[in-house]
Amino acid sequence: MRARPKNGWGWAWGLVTLAGIAPFAANMLRNFQLFAPAQLAWSFAAVLAATSGVFALAAGALRVAGIGERRARLAFTGAAALVLSVFLFDANMTELRLDFGLPRWGAVAAVAALFLAYWAVAARLGAKRTCLLLLLLLAFRAGQAAVAVRATSARGDDLVSAEDVAVYEQVELARTPNVYLICLESYHGFGAMRELYGFDNAEFREFLGANGFVVAEDVLANYSFTMTSLQSFFQMGHHYAAGAFGNHDSLYARGFLSGSGTYYNPVLRILKRNGYDVVYLLPTDYYYRPGAGLVDYSLLDRSWPFAPLKASLPRFIGREPETVVPDYPRQIAETLARWPLERPTFFFAKLGAEHSADGYDYRTDRAAFVARYVETVARENAAIEALCRQIAARDPQGIVVLAGDHGAQSYRTSRRGFAATKREDGIPAERLVKDCHDALLAIRWGTDPAPPAYPHRSMANVMRFVFLQLGGGEALRQTTARDSAYLLDDAGLLHVAEDGQALEDWSAVARKGWR
Repeated sequence: MRARPKNGWGWAWGLVTLAGIAPFAANMLRNFQLFAPAQLAWSFAAVLAATSGVFALAAGALRVAGIGERRARLAFTGAAALVLSVFLFDANMTELRLDFGLPRWGAVAAVAALFLAYWAVAARLGAKRTCLLLLLLLAFRAGQAAVAVRATSARGDDLVSAEDVAVYEQVELARTPNVYLICLESYHGFGAMRELYGFDNAEFREFLGANGFVVAEDVLANYSFTMTSLQSFFQMGHHYAAGAFGNHDSLYARGFLSGSGTYYNPVLRILKRNGYDVVYLLPTDYYYRPGAGLVDYSLLDRSWPFAPLKASLPRFIGREPETVVPDYPRQIAETLARWPLERPTFFFAKLGAEHSADGYDYRTDRAAFVARYVETVARENAAIEALCRQIAARDPQGIVVLAGDHGAQSYRTSRRGFAATKREDGIPAERLVKDCHDALLAIRWGTDPAPPAYPHRSMANVMRFVFLQLGGGEALRQTTARDSAYLLDDAGLLHVAEDGQALEDWSAVARKGWR
């Protein structure tokens, strides 16, 4: 006699598929800002197909075996428990090892025990009630996400004031050389690198001086992680973490950096109005939406459709949920070598060092991180120098901007925020601000005489300064952004520096965009 669950095959299929769809959807409700809608749709379809395949295998085996209803119920609930365990494996392993301090074998044993617990609960409740439980948990997670999105305070297309937009729309550049923005990941200025890491980086500074770069001293990134820092750089102003969402991320930044839809990106709009092509030579799609917005060319035509699965199954199909450009340094060099110079072009590339990783605690890990950071900087300097030499040789009139996105955060701990570290461990505010915000800024002005020194102390005004040197008009000065720095911490968005100087008291700031 063929086995058939008491509630029918439909509830059994729903149980197995929901065991994969529910944790995947819950994960995406925390990370959907990383991906384009098409990627989410393709990955959802893949989860549905894979879990349906697991159900089909279980159902086929039961039909062949012809076992009874009770064993069929155990088989389907076991399949569902296995699927759920796979999707929760990385989260469970990470929490068990980091928060509970279990060794690897202990964490694996605990995960196996959790699998048995999932199985027991599902077998006790049955397919129908377990499906309803999973849907209830997913609805709760969706409600949390809705509250978080609502708390972003300002719409992504409403971050630049109408007064500033009116000025930007009138900017006409008297000169239009190629502009090369090379963002340097977690790359400190020379003073902070010497103070924080005991590394003077003298050979690289000598290279910059010998190749016409003007180094600005003691410049701070306005925000303390990549996407919000880049958004401020291209906005030429402050967004006050209006779109903060997920793990140190932003709802708006990728659409904004691409100039997509109704997002108003001042830098890209000024460049496009003045006849520039926009070329993004970035190593992954983490920073933008390939094929969208005002970007004319990028090294990626499109994103890998199944990248969202990496966020849910990192230990099985890859940890970084992004589409990577293979052999990135070679592709940059080849693209620049063949790019025509007849039309002005804005190039955006990314090199640099690294910041402290998730699970890091400076109290135990800082010495090893400092040694690794210095090695990384020394190694990456060679790639930065090679790219700068290539640009200078082929396009001597081009303007090259080397800009760090934020500090390397060597005083980070995953167990609490920087404000708590400042308060409880007595680390000086000035040192923590440098650790989070100090960043290199060096500009090569082509073969023309260098203008006066950069008059600001933060990155938000860099492109405004460049446009002014290109004859963009004095009205641009009316839009000058405050040289203030903000840290999104456990205590909220904290105002930590003003005019390039660290503040002793870090006050919380409302996250309301430019308003």
